[in-house]
Amino acid sequence: MRRTPGTLAHVEPCDWEEARRRAAHFRRQLDPIAASPEEAVGSVLAHPLVALADIPAYDTALHDGWAIAGPGPWRIRDARKRDIFAGLEYHEATTHQLLLDGQASPVTHGEALGSGVTGVISANRCTVDGELLKLVTSGRTPSNYLEPGTGIRPRGSDAGYGTRLLDAGERVTPAVAALSASAGHDAIDIFPMPSIGLIRIGDAILDRGIPRSGLTRDAVSPALPGWISGLHARCQPARWVTTGDAELIDVIDDVISDVVITAGPESGAAVRRVLGGMRADVMVDGVTCQPGGSMLLAQLQDGRPLIHCGDAPADAIAALLTLLSPIVAALTGITDPAQRSRMNSAVFGDRARTTLIPVQHVGDRNQAVEIVRPGGPGGLFALARATGLAVVPVGGARSNEPVTVLPMP
Repeated sequence: MRRTPGTLAHVEPCDWEEARRRAAHFRRQLDPIAASPEEAVGSVLAHPLVALADIPAYDTALHDGWAIAGPGPWRIRDARKRDIFAGLEYHEATTHQLLLDGQASPVTHGEALGSGVTGVISANRCTVDGELLKLVTSGRTPSNYLEPGTGIRPRGSDAGYGTRLLDAGERVTPAVAALSASAGHDAIDIFPMPSIGLIRIGDAILDRGIPRSGLTRDAVSPALPGWISGLHARCQPARWVTTGDAELIDVIDDVISDVVITAGPESGAAVRRVLGGMRADVMVDGVTCQPGGSMLLAQLQDGRPLIHCGDAPADAIAALLTLLSPIVAALTGITDPAQRSRMNSAVFGDRARTTLIPVQHVGDRNQAVEIVRPGGPGGLFALARATGLAVVPVGGARSNEPVTVLPMP
């Protein structure tokens, strides 16, 4: 639906902390969906992950060696085809006593064990004498006794049926996907990664080739999808707007996403004009920080947040970490990744604005950060090596003073 560009209600610039608070007010949580463990990677658990079976589901061998039954020495039993220790056939027959007292059979690490097995001897702790298996102690003195349960990983020793493995809000990593599968889940309930509609505005920059007089290379478009993905959101292919405000309004209306992000050279004025005509509720219009001072956050009539992040990479990452990161946290229920670290050396700050400075974590436990130098051109040298942006308050920070650090996506 096309609307007429209008005048945006004036909103005074706010400080950096206030901008983050306003962004975090988007409390609409996404609806949970069911997904297979592999499809769920990158998303967030909507409900606690519970074991649907004992883990492990049956007794297994802790190492390569010999499964034995009772006291020894043990007569080595040649396994028949249906006596294979590993596999579904054997698992269905774990109540069948494959080994009788005084018998042994070879096993490998992780194999299922039958009900008759009382222990597993590591291969380096025993000797084979004809058809007999004998246990040898460290003193080379033969012994016929092995403590029951030795070398066995018991059924349910990691977690029993119904055990809560992870709480809601945990991120689904590949390891979590593996855990959910081992716990018997074919599908788990997740909050999906928020979908980000990206709109690039303007045609006064180059999307390929060598920069030349009057035309610079677009350095923001290559970075935005990766940065957005690093903030645990899903970026749609960029939509380009070049013909004016009416087209921009149509594209904003047409984008189906949880969040809309606009960027482009000299596009801030166009965004502000169309938001006035769309009767959007402007929450942040400028932040007293550097870089990213021109960032904007509005709520569209359909409830979606719109972020304008400017046209320079340093401005864009500042806007994403300041505004998008807390919004993603609100949509998915995850914890905001901002952390506290101490400055490794004193930093001179601006007299009126918060400064977002590229830093690297240092120290044995990465508990401190230091400024990345050099900063140019355009701060990209520093951003390329930074592990985070330190939020340096007005006036600066002393050596060893704790500051907020926003991890780089």
